[in-house]
Amino acid sequence: MFYCRELIKRCARNYPHKPAYVCGTQSATWSHIDQRSDYFASALQRLGVTQGTTVSICSMEAIEVYEHFFACMKIGAIRVGLNVHYVWPEMRHFLQDSATRVLLVDVRASKLIEEHRAEIEAMGIQLIGYGNGHHFALDYETLLRENNEPQWPELNPGDPLFYSYTSGTTGMPKGVILTQQGATDCILHSLISFGLAPDDIWYQPAPSTWIVIVMSCFNLGNGMTTVIPDGSLQVAEFLRSVERDRITVALLVPAMIQRVIAEYQSGSYDIASLRLIVYGSSPATPTLIRQADAILKVDLLQTYAMTEATGGWVSFLTPADHQRGLREKPELLKSAGRIGIHFECSIRDDDGHALPPNSRGEVWLRSGTLMQCYLHLPDETAQTLRDGWLRTNDIGYLDEEGYLYLLDRQKFMIISGGVNVFPTAVEAVLAEHDCVQEVAVVGVPHPEWGEAVVAVVVARPAFTATSTELIEFCREKLSSLERPKYIVFVEALPKTPNAKVKKTEIKKWLSTTQGLVPWNITVET
Repeated sequence: MFYCRELIKRCARNYPHKPAYVCGTQSATWSHIDQRSDYFASALQRLGVTQGTTVSICSMEAIEVYEHFFACMKIGAIRVGLNVHYVWPEMRHFLQDSATRVLLVDVRASKLIEEHRAEIEAMGIQLIGYGNGHHFALDYETLLRENNEPQWPELNPGDPLFYSYTSGTTGMPKGVILTQQGATDCILHSLISFGLAPDDIWYQPAPSTWIVIVMSCFNLGNGMTTVIPDGSLQVAEFLRSVERDRITVALLVPAMIQRVIAEYQSGSYDIASLRLIVYGSSPATPTLIRQADAILKVDLLQTYAMTEATGGWVSFLTPADHQRGLREKPELLKSAGRIGIHFECSIRDDDGHALPPNSRGEVWLRSGTLMQCYLHLPDETAQTLRDGWLRTNDIGYLDEEGYLYLLDRQKFMIISGGVNVFPTAVEAVLAEHDCVQEVAVVGVPHPEWGEAVVAVVVARPAFTATSTELIEFCREKLSSLERPKYIVFVEALPKTPNAKVKKTEIKKWLSTTQGLVPWNITVET
């Protein structure tokens, strides 16, 4: 078997002068990034890094992120990305949990590291700075000047390539051990399912600290150019980048698509080169899909993924599926699409028995991309991995055509009056109202029904509505137990750095804050 490190060399050989990455006004050709990652890999080996050593990075989005990752690939080191927005207790946990031994630090993200430098060094971590003005003893560019090539250790399919920490929507983030084989399989199969070609210009703006860094490495499988944000994603800059860099395919989460549509309508942007928007991470409502189709006039592709499957990507609602949904089968727009050929999917009951089509149950997956395990968490691993299958904790069903419908996370399912209520179904209805820009639905303890459905809504600018009006809007579309019992308006929804809504935080806030919902007259402790 060959691995990602071989793909780097093949791209450098086959496309030496073609840009591999573009970041703002900077770019790096395949031969350039191959050479610099060689030099950094050699420098790491001189610093004592061996196969299996964790080499972390704390950085804004930059080309150096991929020089770092490619260097790890070449010498069998384990890559960990640290979010620049972490507070110190979080940063300390991830450094200790991952057993980091070398940390590369972007000067733009160095403040927290500088403040706790002594404690970090006491952990046995060597600090390397890059960018003008850092104060670390080791300098990235200086290390690269020795211009040596690294020694490549022998790799096995199950060897760890990187740790990616889960987004933490249901609890404390867990370190997911992802393998050499998993990353390679994911890249090659996803390219086929996405329909990405060597001449595409692929824009991947999501933070590289977590699993989507794999999407930024799709270019290893076909040599295409990947554009990344300069520092962080800004909507107006994205639209300017489409025009400047002639981007053909872009990844955007649904919340970002909404912002892109609003900015596009308010400005003057040429997006004629853009042929496809890929979305995922959270569901898109049928209303948003129709708006994107009508206003941006690009094809849409939805994909379902999860960290424990190296992203995957698992299922695909293709552009043709979207058109079918818009024209003849509207319920298809609520689907996550058909399963990719590199996955098996089974819907199981609580006892692990397979269910027939159109039966609701837990989504189980099997693929060569599955994680090795959770880092230091054998009990959680045993609960999640069963006989080669991954239990996703997602509730859904497969219809007779093979389309996957995701109803909700098990932990977010609401039991009201003994009836299961899936928050995403309620959210899809509320999102159809002109007032609603974003919505999150959770279950809040109720003295009569056990849990009651409560919606937290961000209203569109210049729109007003009352809780009663939105509840009435749901009357003909949802049963009495599914309809929200109350609606709370907020300026913004709390989100993880990966743009996922923090429903656990919302539920705790609604459940414990006196007066937010009418029946909550005491504060729980």
